[in-house]
Amino acid sequence: MSRRVTQLLPAAHMGDATGNSALYLAAALRDVGYEATVHALTIDAGLRGTVHPIEALTAPTAGDLTLLHFAIPSALSRILLQSDGTRAVVYHNLTPPELLLPFCPEVAELTARGAVELNELAVSGRIDVAIGVSDFNCAGLRAAGFENPRTLPLALDLSQYDVEPDPIVAAQQAASPTTFLTVGRIAPNKRLESFVRAAAYYVDHIDPHAQFVIVGGDRGLERYSDALAELATGLRLDDRLRWSGRVPLADLVAWYRSADVYMCTSEHEGFCAPLLEAMHFGVPILARHAAAIPETLGEAGLTFEDDNPATLAEMMHLLATDAPTRERLIANGRQRVAMFAPEVVIQRWLGAVDQMIGKP
Repeated sequence: MSRRVTQLLPAAHMGDATGNSALYLAAALRDVGYEATVHALTIDAGLRGTVHPIEALTAPTAGDLTLLHFAIPSALSRILLQSDGTRAVVYHNLTPPELLLPFCPEVAELTARGAVELNELAVSGRIDVAIGVSDFNCAGLRAAGFENPRTLPLALDLSQYDVEPDPIVAAQQAASPTTFLTVGRIAPNKRLESFVRAAAYYVDHIDPHAQFVIVGGDRGLERYSDALAELATGLRLDDRLRWSGRVPLADLVAWYRSADVYMCTSEHEGFCAPLLEAMHFGVPILARHAAAIPETLGEAGLTFEDDNPATLAEMMHLLATDAPTRERLIANGRQRVAMFAPEVVIQRWLGAVDQMIGKP
């Protein structure tokens, strides 16, 4: 009888890097003979049948492996602790509460509870293996009380982006001006006010025709997105700044293909999958030197610590216009993507699972 590997997700959302990586791992495990499933507390309609409800979970037994993908507190921690077999935590990081205040006190309270729950898992004595998807996350695991965490990055199948771009977005962007793109949830830790202020300086002092695009949803974070919109209005940036909200895959592909520079102003990331997405599309990157960002970025972009608008705008202009710099970073990005290729990463995961489950 094949051994069973169960992955637990708080939520399974379309397009989410954590969920996509979990599904990719499950498929690879099945290919080598494991029985592998992914279960979640909430599941987007498009993933039902692929991701199973937690109610359908068969209790793990001795010889099985249960992996909890930890990013928020949930009932899954209790389920993991009560499971037989090998128990593992895969840590995707918690945004520090102070970065979410004052716009999102409810989310800040949630992440604070998450830190307590992570520590409870560490001191329970019931967790056999702790995994971080970056060295930065492993440092967080050690701080929470876990011993000897190991780094295993996300297995991201970037081939999903090799589809035709949305024709409407592509047509609109066909003759577009210089475009600066950022992708991700509109949350305070993303520090998008730095992006907006740098955009305003760029328009006022470098290129009045440049375009700045924010792709991402703000569900539950509307107070922050409203504050960003008010900031943009005060800086007279309304006609140069585009807010797309969450978009289908074909739209996202169109935005990446039309971008001249990818911007990451985030102050806290546990991995930052959009960096690899930008590299995949050959877009040079300018990113904040913070958290796991330098670790994922490598030499595929320029980084900044000072987010003074003038400083950022000059770096943005360099990346948009200097051909040798662009070519160097794009080439470095291709090499970086190859290092994170799913067929490479998944072999590390398969080896780790064999060790955790005691496969001879």
